[in-house]
Amino acid sequence: MAPGGRSTTAAIILAGGTSQRMGTDKLALTLEGRSLLQRAVHAAQRVSDRVLVAGPSREGLGGSVGFVAEDPPLGGPLAGLAAALAVLPPDVDQVLVLAGDLAHPDETVDLLTDPLPDAGEPPLDGAALVDAEGFTQFLAARYLRRPLAALVGTPEHARNRGVHRALKPLRLRLIPAPTSAVSDLDTPEQAREAGVYDTL
Repeated sequence: MAPGGRSTTAAIILAGGTSQRMGTDKLALTLEGRSLLQRAVHAAQRVSDRVLVAGPSREGLGGSVGFVAEDPPLGGPLAGLAAALAVLPPDVDQVLVLAGDLAHPDETVDLLTDPLPDAGEPPLDGAALVDAEGFTQFLAARYLRRPLAALVGTPEHARNRGVHRALKPLRLRLIPAPTSAVSDLDTPEQAREAGVYDTL
């Protein structure tokens, strides 16, 4: 907890994939004048004290955004999350986690702005969006740092492990979300449907 009892939140944006299904760097695709990654960073900055991108360094995000990549790279989103958690300052006690390819990250963040409880029976570990089919979106969520880090483990331990299986034990407040708030863009068809301006 930060001085004075204020909770300190960091955002981790997962941006370490290969965009293989898209056929081009999907995080550089432009929607409404900004790249997908810029949109995710901007949304996260609204509610976070610091933003850390888990992936290769990129231009155009501003000097306040940090970068970290798992070593070796391409170990999957859980490995990227572990690498980012490992370098966060000790005063961070809450973590907003966003996939970098969300179509509408502002809408995602809007649904996650309610404060996380620090007490309860049993205490909750965070909150996550749930899509229309009932699937928990662990990469559109807000967590208390300690229980999240305990399950994610080290980058070596997290490498090539599935996010859902690793984080399923967390006690989360599940927030029903419209499709637009949880849609990510993996394929050219999804990008076109979202109105991405590119030659896909």
